[in-house]
Amino acid sequence: MKSFKEALTKLEKRAFEIQMEYFKIPPEERGRRFYSMELVGEMGEVLNGCKKFLRTKLEHRRENHAKVEIPEETADTLVGLMLVKLASKDSRQAEPAFPESVPENDVAWLHLCLSKLAVQTSSLYEEEARPDVPVPSSGEPGSDESFDIKLYEKIVESLLCVAAYFNFNLEEAATEKLTAIIEKVEAGYYD
Repeated sequence: MKSFKEALTKLEKRAFEIQMEYFKIPPEERGRRFYSMELVGEMGEVLNGCKKFLRTKLEHRRENHAKVEIPEETADTLVGLMLVKLASKDSRQAEPAFPESVPENDVAWLHLCLSKLAVQTSSLYEEEARPDVPVPSSGEPGSDESFDIKLYEKIVESLLCVAAYFNFNLEEAATEKLTAIIEKVEAGYYD
């Protein structure tokens, strides 16, 4: 089974570098709860893009949803997810797997992937919103066992399913999104 481990590790490193260089805020300062809330919001954008794709019959609009909107929102979701992990200071490497098979034009399969994504991200937000979730001390990243690395992997796998269904490369989409974030910070759109 092909793993997304190396690509994800590289993306996590890049997201951390951008956070530190351009935002000048360690991820743990905003915190796991904040980024979990951001994650769920971005996941909602993925579902909204998929809803629009399924709803419209206009080919040029379907193509825009499939080639532009859904990849961008899926990448946003992955970035939000990585920031939750970075805020936890968990240095364990996740090993999400690519989907083994993707049925072409199987809307029921897509709905199953999206419903799993919704439940998984909501579950992570619920876990992170609990008042007893420890906040790691500042210093060097270590292994924060309170972070659910298996759920993290499952969410990445669900995002990989969305990417496979719409035939785009999640690593490339996330890399482009991270570059776009730098451009927006430099232009003063983010604080």
